[in-house]
Amino acid sequence: MNIFSCKIIILIISFSTFLTKAQESHPSRLKALVNYKIITLKDEQVQKDKIILLKNGKIFKFISEKEFDEYQIADSLIIDGHGQFLMPSFSEMHAHLQPKNPFHKQYLKDFLGYGITRIRVMAGNENLLAWRDSISEGLLMGPELKVAGPLIDGTPPLWGKAHDGPVVDEVNKVDSVVRMQKSQGYDFIKLYERLPADVYFAFLKAAEKYDIKVAAHIPLALLSKPVIKKVFNKKSPSFEHLKNFGPFVTCSEIQKVEAPDDYNYYGTELCKDPDAFKVKQVVYQIKANNIWICPTSVLWKNSSHKEVIENLIETEAFARMDRALKNWWLSSKDSGQRNIPMDELSSVFLEEMARQKVKVLAGTDFPNPFLIPGLSLHQEMQNLVKHGFSNLEALRAATIYPAQYWEEIVGTDYFNSGGDANFVILKKNPLKDIRNTLSIEKVIFKGKFFQPKTLFTS
Repeated sequence: MNIFSCKIIILIISFSTFLTKAQESHPSRLKALVNYKIITLKDEQVQKDKIILLKNGKIFKFISEKEFDEYQIADSLIIDGHGQFLMPSFSEMHAHLQPKNPFHKQYLKDFLGYGITRIRVMAGNENLLAWRDSISEGLLMGPELKVAGPLIDGTPPLWGKAHDGPVVDEVNKVDSVVRMQKSQGYDFIKLYERLPADVYFAFLKAAEKYDIKVAAHIPLALLSKPVIKKVFNKKSPSFEHLKNFGPFVTCSEIQKVEAPDDYNYYGTELCKDPDAFKVKQVVYQIKANNIWICPTSVLWKNSSHKEVIENLIETEAFARMDRALKNWWLSSKDSGQRNIPMDELSSVFLEEMARQKVKVLAGTDFPNPFLIPGLSLHQEMQNLVKHGFSNLEALRAATIYPAQYWEEIVGTDYFNSGGDANFVILKKNPLKDIRNTLSIEKVIFKGKFFQPKTLFTS
């Protein structure tokens, strides 16, 4: 029996609240998503005869049409996809948020409007923990937040007086810092590049002891005599931006350079002449040791190429940014060329990682220049494809792999029973063209439907 001939679809989407009335009225009853082309991302196939059952904002079951006949679900709780594409929602794996900036609450909605239902926030504080909890409790609209503790650096901290996290130069202080950030409820710790080498490794050991994840830039102290296996191994944290990778692959003679010039020397100058064989060696170690890399290639690309910047300035999305942010971005427009060496090194590494089939995490580093919240993550996926990743792998970098990183799924089975009902509904198939991730019709966050365009203006 054809289920669609015997069940009348009477779903009404309330555009004033962006939620289905049925979901608000019956939060604990089963709801069914039917007649969707489902992209599971297990492979490049599209499922056309599957139904997703939801309950309390979670995936209840992922079943066939035949199995669905066994369930008694009110017509008002059946949501017809009319043949549109449905896939897992996106994770932004590297961004910064500023609770004291009133515009950032709107940017939370912008992220959500672009199908992003989770953000890994890379430098945290008590206000961000409050935001995280308010979102979890439904008091603040925005993606789920995973928040790092206050940034940990050595002397002098890279950002000078602007640094507001721990400054640690002695191994005996490490344990208490990690224990404190864990007890305060942070989701992971972030290590910066002025840490002494022994302190950096002590942090990795303490994080393992307290079972908390680590994201890091490679410390400058390890770069004057870079040893690949010392940095890239099974104890490694997730590495961000491909920052300070240059010294491991340079053809140049490396000289030890002290602060304050070390940042530019190790981070930029030694990016300019990568050796292809050394790049292969580093990527091999990354692959062999299952090290998470968040390349944020869009960080370098969007800030350093005039034509990219000019195109972004003309977009409606850029017009929505607050005046102070736009002024900062525009003031940096002519100096962005300093990032070209990192953009070129990023391209070399991405191409090699695509060849060796390394799993990467998609992130951007918003609010750095010309990284429009939400849109830039889609540009990052496009960059991955441009550098050799398949459409499937680029999509996984923003969906499946973040879930693996947080140890929520094993393998690629996103549609496990009990998982959050977080999806994007697309007009076009992104497996055919990665740009189709932007053909968003609706976003489903914990079982609730949102209309993107209205979120952008709310």
